[in-house]
This record gives sequence, structure tokens and C-alpha cells, in this order.
Amino acid sequence: MKKKIFLPITVSLIILVIWGCSDNKFKPTRSQPTDIPYYNPSNDTCFVCHNVSTLNKTIGSSIIPLYVNRDKFAFSVHRAVRCLDCHTDIIFNKGHSEVPKEYGGWAGWGSGDTSLTTSYTTKASVSCANCHTDKSGFFSSQHYLIEDIKGSHEEIYNGIEIGKDYDKAQCGKCHLTCATCHFKSMMIRSVSSWVDTSGHSVGDDITDYWSQLLKGEEAPSFGDWAIDWTTNVKSHTFATGEELGSSNAICGVCHTGMYREYNQTGYYHPEGPASWDSLISQGVEKYPQYEEWRFLKGDVVVNTGVPYLDSLYSQVVNQPHNRYRCIDCHDMVHSLGSITCLDCHSDKVIPRPKPHQKVSCIACHDATMNVWKDPDSGDTVRVAAVKENKIINWHSHMIIKPDTENTDYCDSKCHNSETGRRIGAPFSHKHRGNIHGD
Repeated sequence: MKKKIFLPITVSLIILVIWGCSDNKFKPTRSQPTDIPYYNPSNDTCFVCHNVSTLNKTIGSSIIPLYVNRDKFAFSVHRAVRCLDCHTDIIFNKGHSEVPKEYGGWAGWGSGDTSLTTSYTTKASVSCANCHTDKSGFFSSQHYLIEDIKGSHEEIYNGIEIGKDYDKAQCGKCHLTCATCHFKSMMIRSVSSWVDTSGHSVGDDITDYWSQLLKGEEAPSFGDWAIDWTTNVKSHTFATGEELGSSNAICGVCHTGMYREYNQTGYYHPEGPASWDSLISQGVEKYPQYEEWRFLKGDVVVNTGVPYLDSLYSQVVNQPHNRYRCIDCHDMVHSLGSITCLDCHSDKVIPRPKPHQKVSCIACHDATMNVWKDPDSGDTVRVAAVKENKIINWHSHMIIKPDTENTDYCDSKCHNSETGRRIGAPFSHKHRGNIHGD
């Protein structure tokens, strides 16, 4: 008799548990005593639901898998870590309610409704520093804080509209969390063909668009990268720093670029002099460091249609830096500490006082861009790139070794009547000898 009663009750309980997991409806009950395991659950408790292969939820048109394979997790590097040690925003009591989400934090498409996508994060995305305390500097870095974006705004300056009112949720698709890089995910590139103004079809490489833009063609609606983290929920595996640093792939997801046409209405820092309305420099739409590195390697070709500029670009290809990974120079990736060319090129140190002491290396070694005095760095002479009609401090990777002996390269950069009065350089100065020591 006892067996007959016990069996139906057991079966009923199992059905109720499976029903609750399958429908992903968790109804917390807070009236239970504190000594039952639901208040401090082990991973076994989480796997009651999350080891069900059909468990998922829908956000907009996206289906988000919630199934974590128990057997795969048992071999992961985090197998000894409790789920709740990372998922700290889960309040567990006989299940749990909907987890709070913040949209942004994963690289995503350049447009779309961020409220209905998989581009959201939870506390688990930034909880790594709870254990990896030596990486906590990440939370004070520009990769995480995006202070420049959050403080940006549109304004009228000398009758010209400059700046941009950014949607933080859109920018947050690239400005990242720990999980953006370390949670192993599928990286997808969205690039589609388009037709230029002459009717020719342009290929699918982002640098094809770059060439057209530099020629003054109408800017296309181009794609970029997305990280689909949902492909890794089942395995729940993480990439180590060594794995990520072995190539430039993860950096390329966000730093894919590109340049826009040459801009002739660049402006100084808003708190500085009025305007430099004739400064000519390349515009930047996003940040094309990865594409510049591909160009440096000779993997892609960029044609400006301007013979002088194309001759400079031809000097860029196959420079010695093409063998480097991003992390070889940007080795403080979590804190984004400053880097300097002198870390490697110690023989180029300029003893004080020298006339080029406040000239950044890239100001001379960038192939094509004009320069400016950056007031935020003590009037250091830097490359002038223009974004939303503002000059930004740009670290170009289009590097050449200037011929200062046989060309007018110095004149074209600084020492002429046009740019000289802007940075205070003498006019028509023909430099001879070692520029790093004179």
C-alpha cells in the first residue's frame, strides 16, 4: 500500500519540475525555511532545469538557449565554481525570477533595435574580477567606461554642426565586458556588396568601401561584425588571454574601421582656439586599426585615386610592423595603459631639450594625415583625424619611414605656410641629419 501511494506522488513531483523548466517560468517563494538547499544551491540544483536541452527563451525574434550541458561543464576550467558565484544577480528560492539585463556589451550590427537582440549583458558578464582580481583595472579603462561617448553631444560651433548625440546602447555593442572577449563565441562578419556611382559593383571586403570613400564616392551602408554568444551557452567555455592574444581576430571585431573622405572642416578642441576651417585630414568612421594592420601586411589594397597619396600608401605595405599582433604593443589590454614606440625603439629617444621633443612618433611616421597640437596632451603634435567635424587624437597604423633627405615630406607635414602657423613650426625647414637627435 505504501509503495502504491509513494510512486504516484514521486511521478507528480517530477512532472511539475519538468513543466516549470520547460516553460521557463520561475515563481520564487520566500516562505520556505532557510535550511533547505534552495537558499544556497549547488550546481546540481541549477542543472535540474538548465540541463534540459529544450530550455530557452525568446526576446523579440531571437531565441536564447538556456541549456548548459552538464557533462561538458564537468570538464571546463570553471567546473569547481558555483554557478551563483558568477551569476550574482540571480536570487534563488525554488527557482528564480527573470534576470536583470543591460543592453550592449557585445559587438553587434551597426543598426537595429537593441532592445530586441541578443546584445545584452547580465552581472555574469563582469563578474570575472571577483576571482581574477589582478584584472580589475579593466573597470576603470576606456574599454568599459566609454566616458568620451557618454559625454558626447552635438553642438553648433562657428556656424558648423559638430559632434554627435550617441545612443549609449548602440555604442555599448562594442564597448565591452569581460565576457565579450573571453566567452568563446561565434564571430560573424556582415558585409554586403554595393554599387558605386559609376555603376560598378564593389566587392565584399571592407577596404573596397574604404577606397571608394577616399575617392569621394557616396558612403555606402556598410556592415560590421557581430559576436553571437548564444552559440556557446551549452559548452560554457572561456578563451584564455593566451588564446585571444595568439591572433588579432578578437580585436578586429570592433576595430574594423573605416576611413571616410578627406575632410576640410576639421575643428580644434572646443575649449581651444576658434576653428581651423581649412585643415585637411582623413575622416574616421569607427576605428580602422585592424584594417590598417591588414593593409600593412599587404593582405588588402586601398586606392585613393590621388597619385601622391597612393605613392605614400605603397610605402606602407610590408613594413616591419606587419608581423606583430595587437597585443605585442597593447600589452596592457585590461587597463589600456599608454604605450610608446620607444619601448622597442629605445635608440630614438630624444634628449631634452630638442625641437621635436613634443612631436609624437606617429605625427611624422603616419603616411598621409595632417597634424595638430592636442591641448589634452600638453600641445603635443599628433595626427589629425576628423570625426563628426571634431579632431580626435588618432593612433594610425599606416606607418612609413619618411625620406627627409630627398623629399619635401617635412614641408608637407608641418614646415610650410599652411600648416606652420597652426602648430608653430618654422616655414620651409629642410631637415638634414638625424631627426631624432637634432
